[in-house]
Amino acid sequence: MSVVNQSWINLLPASLRDSLDGRVQLQKILGNIVWLSLDKLLRLGVGAVVGVWIARYLGPSQFGLLNYTAAFVVLFSPLSSLGVESILVRDILVEDEARRRVSLGTAFTMRCVGGLAGGLLACGLIVMLRPGEPLAFFLVAIASAGLLVQSFDIIDLWFHSQVKAKFGVYAKNAAFLLMSAVRIVLLISQASLIAFAWAIFAEFALGSAGLVFMYRRTGEHLSRWRAGIRRAAQFLKDSWPLAFANLAVILYMRIGQVMLGNIMNDREVGIYSVATRIAEMWYFIPMSIATSVFPSVIKAKRENHIIYMHRLEAFYCVMSMISMSVAAITFLFSNAIIRLLFGAEFAEAGPVLSIYIWASIPVFLNIATTQFLIAENLTRIALYRTLAGSLANILINIVLIPKYGTIGAAIATLLSYCVTLFSIAISPNLRSQGSLILRSLNPFWAIRVLRRTSEGG
Repeated sequence: MSVVNQSWINLLPASLRDSLDGRVQLQKILGNIVWLSLDKLLRLGVGAVVGVWIARYLGPSQFGLLNYTAAFVVLFSPLSSLGVESILVRDILVEDEARRRVSLGTAFTMRCVGGLAGGLLACGLIVMLRPGEPLAFFLVAIASAGLLVQSFDIIDLWFHSQVKAKFGVYAKNAAFLLMSAVRIVLLISQASLIAFAWAIFAEFALGSAGLVFMYRRTGEHLSRWRAGIRRAAQFLKDSWPLAFANLAVILYMRIGQVMLGNIMNDREVGIYSVATRIAEMWYFIPMSIATSVFPSVIKAKRENHIIYMHRLEAFYCVMSMISMSVAAITFLFSNAIIRLLFGAEFAEAGPVLSIYIWASIPVFLNIATTQFLIAENLTRIALYRTLAGSLANILINIVLIPKYGTIGAAIATLLSYCVTLFSIAISPNLRSQGSLILRSLNPFWAIRVLRRTSEGG
């Protein structure tokens, strides 16, 4: 049987192994998914343990400053990536070898220039926002250097395009595990805050070195890459909407931490950060569901509109039921979870978590509706609604943070995610989607829809 050219397939039941017999491309695609899933699970498990330990060791103020500077630099990452990732993967799949090398070299050069510009801008702005705080400047400078070394992620994109994601997983997980061990050593030796910032940079640098090594192991060489001005201009022409979309998403996700640090103090950022870390650890679930479920929805779209709408409704109901379950359980035990994991010093994060966790519901459904917009080729609407959510987040934070601190930031996040979700219904042609979303939030309706779907209705 030719099915055994991927070792992980031996772990599957015999019936599934037989169905994959001789289907080499399908084996590669499934292998890609397996490696990416293992990567996420490994990082989630090890990262959670080490991250909790670091938070308890540093305490709210120092942990808050570390998270503030990381979030601050992330705001400049769209200038580094320039949105070229998706365009690059699309192009290298259809280009000949010579043009592919120009695309890779151009994208790499653009990321280096953008990373340097973003880092310098971040360093300059932090001096203006927090004058007389050299520690904040040094942390931002170290994090900004990380933007530059992450330019080598272009290699990881190449691995993805060639259905060879496992090589990128090897490289990045080796760096992750090694630096997790280093962080444990830093904890035991009671190292300074700067040391933990350098550990984050070192993980990026080692991961990049690993990507270069694995790239060479596959018979490729960076010396063959070539940069072209015309190719750069074409990249910018195609990718600028994606760059703005990336900026909107980052503002959406991280602006609360930055505004807390500027309006309140680092301790508030630390309290807020541990709450968001617990809530956001569940966000890999909707992406996994979307990857698994949505192909059947697309298939129905091509074949039968009624079945398409039924499957879309069931898709929303699955997202609603899971997210509401996660939110309800976490809400009930939020204070206990924070005290158990982070200790009494972070007890104020319990109420923040009890609010922030409800944002899981619009997050799950936003991912589902984004898939719908992609299927309908309405990506511009996806951009507009993300921008609307980002603007709402900033404005609500301005009003609520001075009065309510971390609680206000959590409320702002929840409300802004709801703005993004229901802004889909602003378009008259999409109001039916708003109705489907609202119905999916009714547990009794959702259960009935899922039961009908399971019965083949």
